[in-house]
Amino acid sequence: MPALAAGKPSLLQRLRELIGYNPSQAVGGSRSGAASRVCLVTPRLESDSAAAGTPALAVVHLPSPTLLTAQPLNEIQLERNGRQLWRQRASSASPISGPITWPITPLAPGEELLLRLRPLGASGGDFAEIRLRAGSSQQQQQALALLADPAQRLEVIEAQASGGNAALASELVFAPLATPSRQLLALRQELQAAGCRKAG
Repeated sequence: MPALAAGKPSLLQRLRELIGYNPSQAVGGSRSGAASRVCLVTPRLESDSAAAGTPALAVVHLPSPTLLTAQPLNEIQLERNGRQLWRQRASSASPISGPITWPITPLAPGEELLLRLRPLGASGGDFAEIRLRAGSSQQQQQALALLADPAQRLEVIEAQASGGNAALASELVFAPLATPSRQLLALRQELQAAGCRKAG
């Protein structure tokens, strides 16, 4: 491939850098170093969105975003105004891992939910919390329109990432697709493997 021969980054390398890395999220109350943080791969977090004592914010463009962490979980929850909408707990033999298809009704424009994540090794009450806020009606319509041509998914992702919309690009990477290309599968693997490695 000419780009590699010239020492230039490949398409997948460029996309990985353009999409970037989420900062890892602290697990409240945890005293264990291994279980003290959660790495959310998608959706993307707003830059510097977490104030002291306030969960970080992720604005999601798709009404039914995919949820993915870099490490296995013991538990995942979705809440609205303190009321639990959905919950999944790992079994003793099988932790929660891999992409999670949106498990409840699609998000309405502007709707906000609390995503709670408990990694393996964390005690029963120790969760990382992220606010999920749905985009506007226009943002949702645009995102859904970009899913309409599955054959061009990688090109659409590249256009969004190059245009500075890393959050939407990340959602499109992991949005369900019946027959993803080898390049798209490789990009998914790279982003999940990279996790939050650039976090401080």
